[in-house]
Amino acid sequence: MKKIALRSTLTKMMAGILTVSLLTGCGSNLTPTTQTEDSAKDVKEEAGVSIDTSTMTPWLNSNIIGIVTDETNPDLKDDFYLNVNHDYFMDVSLRPGYSNETPIFDAADTVKKRCLDILADKTLDKRDAKLPQSFYELFLDWETRNEQGVEPLMFFFDKLRNISSLEELNEYMLTDDYFVYGNYLANVNVGTNTDDSTLYQVDIYSTTLSLLDSAEYQELTEEGKRRNTYNEGAAKYMLGRLGYSEEEIAKLIENQFSFEKKIAASMKTRFEQSDPGFVKESINPVTMEDLKEMSPNYPLPQYMEKFGYSDSKLINVNEPAWLKGLNEVYTEENFDEIMAYVTVQAAVSFITFVDEDAYRTSQKLSREYSGISESKSDEDAAYDATMDLFSDNVSRIYIEKYLNEDIKKEITDICQDTIDTYKEMLDTIDWLSEETKEQAKYKLENIVIHAVYPDKWPDDSMYYVTPKEEGGTYLQAMIDYAKSDHEEELTHINGKVDKELWGINILSTNAYYNPTNNSINIIPGFFCDATYRSDMSIEEKYGALGSVIGHEISHAFDTNGAQYDADGNVKDWWTEEDYAAFMDRADKMVEYYDGVVAFDDGTPIKGQLIQTEAIADMAGFKCMLIMAKKIDGFDYDKFFRANAKLWARAGTLEFMEKCALTDPHPLHYLRGNVTMQQFDEFYETYDIKEGDGMYIAPEKRIAVW
Repeated sequence: MKKIALRSTLTKMMAGILTVSLLTGCGSNLTPTTQTEDSAKDVKEEAGVSIDTSTMTPWLNSNIIGIVTDETNPDLKDDFYLNVNHDYFMDVSLRPGYSNETPIFDAADTVKKRCLDILADKTLDKRDAKLPQSFYELFLDWETRNEQGVEPLMFFFDKLRNISSLEELNEYMLTDDYFVYGNYLANVNVGTNTDDSTLYQVDIYSTTLSLLDSAEYQELTEEGKRRNTYNEGAAKYMLGRLGYSEEEIAKLIENQFSFEKKIAASMKTRFEQSDPGFVKESINPVTMEDLKEMSPNYPLPQYMEKFGYSDSKLINVNEPAWLKGLNEVYTEENFDEIMAYVTVQAAVSFITFVDEDAYRTSQKLSREYSGISESKSDEDAAYDATMDLFSDNVSRIYIEKYLNEDIKKEITDICQDTIDTYKEMLDTIDWLSEETKEQAKYKLENIVIHAVYPDKWPDDSMYYVTPKEEGGTYLQAMIDYAKSDHEEELTHINGKVDKELWGINILSTNAYYNPTNNSINIIPGFFCDATYRSDMSIEEKYGALGSVIGHEISHAFDTNGAQYDADGNVKDWWTEEDYAAFMDRADKMVEYYDGVVAFDDGTPIKGQLIQTEAIADMAGFKCMLIMAKKIDGFDYDKFFRANAKLWARAGTLEFMEKCALTDPHPLHYLRGNVTMQQFDEFYETYDIKEGDGMYIAPEKRIAVW
C-alpha cells in the first residue's frame, strides 16, 4: 500500500536500510570453530556469546553462521537439511551490508547487475531511464548533500521548538510544511475494500512505534533492546545536529518512550495480529461523523479533511481500541511527551537523507543492530533507494533487454499445472465436505497468474526528478516524490480497482500470493540458479521453483487466505464444521512449532506467528509430489535435495533471533526438515525409520493439507 507524506516515505526507506542489512548482509562477528563435545557451548567466542547447542531440539539451528563445522555433519536420516547443505555452510560468507546469505540472493545479484547497467547507460534517453538515473545520481551526490547538511530541516524543527500547546501543534499538523516533514500519530492511506475488492477505501492504521511491536513496551526482547539502541543512537545524533542540548535530548528520548508506552497499551501486539481472527477484527467501517466522535482530541478528522481523504465513501479503522487509547492520552497533560514523540520520530527519519556524516552514523548504528562488520557500498544503497521508488521505470527497460515470451509461457504453464493439481489434491482430503471442496475449486479456477511481467502499467506521469545539473538535490527529490505519491493516491478515492495492474516491483527478490485479488506473483526478481534455470531437470524445477509456486497457491487456503473468496473479498465460504476441522489441524502445527528450541537464550519459536507460511510450505510440497507421480522414473532424491538447497541460509545470531520474533516464515532449517518429514515419499526414498532424527510417526505429522 502507498504511504503518504515525506515522513512516511522516509520512514519506509530508513526501515528498508535496516531491513536490507538484515535480509542481505556481510562479514559476521561469528567465526567457525571446531565443534567438539567440549567446545559445542562456545561457538561465538569472538562475539563474546556462548551458545549451548545441546538445548536445541529437534535439530541444531544450522542457520546461525559459524555453528556448522567439519565435525557437525549428521547423517541425512537425522538432519537432512544440514547434511545436504553442509558444504554450503562451511564455505558461506556474508557480503558487505548483509546480515544473512542465501543462494536466492544470486537472483538479486543478477538483477542488480543488469539494472545498474541500465542506470549507467546514458544512451538511454527516454523518461523511463532518465527518472531513475537522475535519482540514483542525486543519492550519490555527497558534495551537494554535504553543502546542505541539515540546514533544509532547521525551519521545521525551529517551528516545533516554539510550539507551546496542543492547540498550536494541531494547527501546525494541518499545514503543508508539516505534511511534508512531520510525523503523524495515525497512518492514513488508500487500500482495497474488504467487502468488495473492486473498490478502494481509506485505511487508518495505528501509530508507528520506534520498537515496532507494542509487546516490546511490556518486556523488551533482545531484538527490542537492539532496536532501542539504534533508535537512541540515531536520535542523539540527529537532535544534536539540529541544535538540541544533551539535556534536552535525554529528556526528549525519555518522554518519547514514555508516550509510546502509553499508546502501545491499547495496540495489538505483532503476535496478536498474527492470529487468524485478526483478519475480521481489523474490519471496522466508519463514517467521517463516526471519526469525529472516535477522535475528539487527536485531529484525525481535520487531517483527513485537509489532505483529501474525507471524501472517501469507504473508511476503515484497523484498530478501534488503539484510536480510543490514542485520544485518551492525547491531552495537554501529556503535551511534553507528545512533542517528544513527533520531534524524535521526525529527526530520526531524516538520518539517511541529509549529509554523509549522518549517513555514515546510520550505517554504524545499523551494523551494530544487525551484528555485521561492514556496510554495503554507497552504489548498492543508491540502487536500493532507486528501486524502492522507480522500479516500474527500470522494469520496462529490463523486460525489453532480458525477458521474452518463452520464459513467461513456461512459468505460466507451471503455475497452471500446479493450480490444476491442487484441484486433484482437494479430492483426496477426507475431512473436507463436498460443499467446501467445490468452493475451493472455484477459488482455484479464478486465481490470477502474474508470471514474469505485466501487460499493463499504472500511470506514473505525476512523478518527476529534477536532475543534478538543473539544481536538483536528493532531499528535494524525496520531497517531490512524496508529493506526487500523495497526488497519485488521491486519484483512487471512490474509484474502481484496475485488477489488470499488478502493483508490484517485478524485480524484487520475491514471490507471493495476494489474497485481495486472488493472484500468485512469480516474478523475474526471484529467478536464479537456486530456483529456476531453463536447463534444470524436471525434478529440480519441481523441488525449487515448483515448490515455491505451490507454496504461493496454498496461501489461498492458509489460516488467513481461507478467509478471502475467489474475488478477494473477506467472506465465509467454508462450512462451519470444515473450518473448525481446518483450525484444529492448524493448531496442531502451532503446538509443534511452539516446542522447537532454536536458541539457548529463551528466544521462542512462535507457532502462531509462522503457521500460515508453514502450512503453505507443506501444501506446496504435497502438490509437487502429486505432480511427480505422473512422471515415469521421477528421481525423488534430486527433488528433495533441490528443495533443501533452495532454503540454504546462514546469518548472524542477531538476524536469526529477529526472524524468530518477527518473520512469519519458519527458520529455513525448519522449512526444510519439518516439511519433508510429513510425506511418505521422503521416508521411502531414504529408508527413514523410527529412531532416526527425521522420523515422525504418521499420527504425529502436522501437515494441514
